[in-house]
Amino acid sequence: MDYCKSVNVFHGCGEMKLPKPEGIAATWFFIKAQCGNTTPAATLPFGKMNVGAFSGGYPTGYGSHKPNYCGKPEHLPEGDGLLGFTHLHHSGTGAVGYYYNYALTTPYYDTKKRYDIKEEEAQPGYYAVTLDDIRCELTVSGKAALHRYTFGKEGGHISVDFSNDGLTPEYGKFYSESSEVTIIDRNTAAAKVIMQGIPLYMAVRLNSGFEEMSLWHNEQEISGDSLKINEKTTDTFGVRFNLGRERTALLSVAISPKDMATALSDLDKASLDFDEAGKTAYDEWNKALSKIEIDTDSEEIREIFYSNLYHTFVKPCDFNGESFIYEDCPFVTEAITLWDMYKTQLPLVFSLFPDISEKLCETLIRQAETLGFMTNSLGLSSNIRHESRQAKMLGDYALLAAYRTGIKVDPRRLLRAIHTDLHADDKKDFLETGKCRSATWVLDMADCCAYAARLAKELGETELYEDFLTHSKKWRNAYDENTGLLTADSSYYEGTLYNYSFRPSPEIEDRIALFESKEAFVEALDSFFGYGKDSVEQPNDSHPAGYIEEMMKLGRFEGFNNEPDMETPYTYIFAGRHDRTCEVVRAGMKYMFTTGRGGLPGNNDSGGLSSCYAWNAIGIFPVAGSDIMLIGSPIVNGARLHLHTGKTFEIKVYNNSKDNIYVRRAVLNGREITDFRFNLSDFTNGGTLELWMDNQPQQ
Repeated sequence: MDYCKSVNVFHGCGEMKLPKPEGIAATWFFIKAQCGNTTPAATLPFGKMNVGAFSGGYPTGYGSHKPNYCGKPEHLPEGDGLLGFTHLHHSGTGAVGYYYNYALTTPYYDTKKRYDIKEEEAQPGYYAVTLDDIRCELTVSGKAALHRYTFGKEGGHISVDFSNDGLTPEYGKFYSESSEVTIIDRNTAAAKVIMQGIPLYMAVRLNSGFEEMSLWHNEQEISGDSLKINEKTTDTFGVRFNLGRERTALLSVAISPKDMATALSDLDKASLDFDEAGKTAYDEWNKALSKIEIDTDSEEIREIFYSNLYHTFVKPCDFNGESFIYEDCPFVTEAITLWDMYKTQLPLVFSLFPDISEKLCETLIRQAETLGFMTNSLGLSSNIRHESRQAKMLGDYALLAAYRTGIKVDPRRLLRAIHTDLHADDKKDFLETGKCRSATWVLDMADCCAYAARLAKELGETELYEDFLTHSKKWRNAYDENTGLLTADSSYYEGTLYNYSFRPSPEIEDRIALFESKEAFVEALDSFFGYGKDSVEQPNDSHPAGYIEEMMKLGRFEGFNNEPDMETPYTYIFAGRHDRTCEVVRAGMKYMFTTGRGGLPGNNDSGGLSSCYAWNAIGIFPVAGSDIMLIGSPIVNGARLHLHTGKTFEIKVYNNSKDNIYVRRAVLNGREITDFRFNLSDFTNGGTLELWMDNQPQQ
């Protein structure tokens, strides 16, 4: 089957345009930007290189959005016209502080300008657009990007700007801190530049006919006649190719954080057949997308599902052996928003792709062994502690999830890495007092310790078990036992105490017991999800200053506009109200996701949101770091997940429809499931989950 045909690469690239919400979905309140922030850049699944159109738009370099953090995005006065094509792009992120868009490549005639977009198209592994009469096509081959330009007349030029970093001068543009360019041979140039505090090695090669190559510095051109092989020039901005009478050009670009030899080797290994490279990329994407087969009669659902699955598999990126932190080992980067990815995206990747999963685990463990801590964000930046405010011990959750999913990783080494991270300097307050500036950090660390303690006990690691267990009990310090909710005297990142109070957790029964009864807990959940509440207006330009802050006092679900509470619908299961889980999940799937550029309700955050959609669609959901899976309300009629273990987990759904949203009966491998949860090992070992749907909840 050709799964790529169901993918809209532009899904989530623009301002959201969702169905008008009704029922409880109309009570949910968006506090973040109302756009998906994805990009149609050409890449491979978890590919090192991606290459896409560059307008300077926030935050991926594509589109017309100005920097935006909440509400509807404002647009660049210049629109979404293109300045050329760049390499390395974030996927779905927001204000992360650095934005890549390296090696800006521009085709032009006499002068460079901002081009209007014409005849734009894309599919997995390929992007094309016409700029005036220049047809521009992009794809990837191995670890290099390929550009093919077809000029409508003679006299064309191609420039590559090695200094470009970020967006536009008004909205977050930076320049290389230093640069050194070397002429390798007549058609190859290479540059060592410092970007975001780390050295990057860029290599470009024109693999077709041209008249002259020249360098440019401060807009002054250095003639090709004066260039010497292996001669180095400093503070040089880039290279230019004068095509002369040639009207077709094939350019390859490679970037490495390791050394120049690696970048040049990536060029050497790249295909010189653009069409063949594009076909190979397409086939690679079909292979990746085929890991999950769905059964549905709805072409709309099929498009939304595979478009989301595509954006789930873009990140993280395999920079194997090219670490700028430590030597000679697997290196995976571009897990920029690890605080979202660890919940849904990484568990899905761990289930399906052993190679990238093992490399990511080695990256995280080696990071703890080398630095003494794990970061919240893996990116190409010297700011190792980037986004430290977001959460704590996220890499540790990822490691536990990977091990529980059957990824080959030494569990004792894994536990030692987690223990090292737990005792890092930035967790001193938690270790000594059991409290932190943010109550969510207490939860992050206490819950992670609980999951780690379980593994330590299984392995007979007594000392580690006792230490982890001691710290796991500190979760109570984050809660107000008078309300059963998180404390009000705390800072909360991208939300309120309500968004974080209802997480599935290792001691969920004890947390429910903070309320007078399970019924009281369900009442609190109902209030959070808007049952019986009035509908709200989402933030827009007409609302006065302070509107968002005032509305946040409602303590309402963010409606998949943001990821801090995207797992909370499944907490109903632990209070015996699976019917509510079904109602909330189905409302989210109906009103929060649709087709096209406006099809996502918020930042996709490196696949965190799109993977949440994928899990919800097939009817099961992971609890990161734990050994359980939860049952939701599938919108498809069936699914088959081809797992990294070589086994297949099949979901069969009977009597499914838009009205039949409740699971009346669940059977796993012939065994009745009454609590709507099952062991993760039952998933990874393969088998069949059968779900019978009804329009009335189970009595």
